[in-house]
Amino acid sequence: MSVAHSLLQYKDSNGKVYEGDLYVPRTTGMRKLPGVVVYPAFRGITEFEKEKAKTLALQGYIALAADPFGKGIRPTDKMECFGIVRPLVSERVTGLKPVIIAAVDAIKTVQGIDVQKIGAIGFCFGGTCVLDLARYNIGLKAVVSYHGTLKAIPDIPLDPIVETAIQAHHGDADSHIPKEQVDEFHVEMRARNADFVFASHAFAEHGFTEPDADSFGLPGVKYNEKAAKRSWSATLSLFKEVF
Repeated sequence: MSVAHSLLQYKDSNGKVYEGDLYVPRTTGMRKLPGVVVYPAFRGITEFEKEKAKTLALQGYIALAADPFGKGIRPTDKMECFGIVRPLVSERVTGLKPVIIAAVDAIKTVQGIDVQKIGAIGFCFGGTCVLDLARYNIGLKAVVSYHGTLKAIPDIPLDPIVETAIQAHHGDADSHIPKEQVDEFHVEMRARNADFVFASHAFAEHGFTEPDADSFGLPGVKYNEKAAKRSWSATLSLFKEVF
């Protein structure tokens, strides 16, 4: 199977323009295809997220590497990246929510997609994004977070049932996400009667899925090949189940 790549422009509810990388399987059939949005880590769209989206397309999914920063905003310095991400994370409802929902709305406009079969994956900052999408109950079939922050959205009640299937892949040696946060996540998911799987990967540190994580120059951030492969295999298994 071959894959077509293009850039997809879209807007959020505030009118800000974004540009994601879209990967679509070249198929001869008329069957509509499931879609997966890929939310990047703190650096925004890199070759890593593009490769993940392309790999998903080779599996038969329409995949969009989402743009969290805005069209033409592609910082290369990590402190500049943090300067963009931190305000979004600190204002999860007013700042981050329009950004992440815009990408889901965008993939639904792609020709040949089955709008009833949409999922999302996210790495680090992107992991926070996809867990929030599940919390908002916007109709996604499944989300997968890799080494994402697990904190609940402030001031959001725990009454509504989370209807999206969730996988959360966590590094057992992740010093960036304390045990208290892990415990609170379990309490939240149970309170909301969520269909969730929490996997704690032995010896894995923060950023364990990214092969170049060791070059980030950040303490406690390291690639772990075994955890990366196992979490990806579990992801594909979940999507095969729900789609």
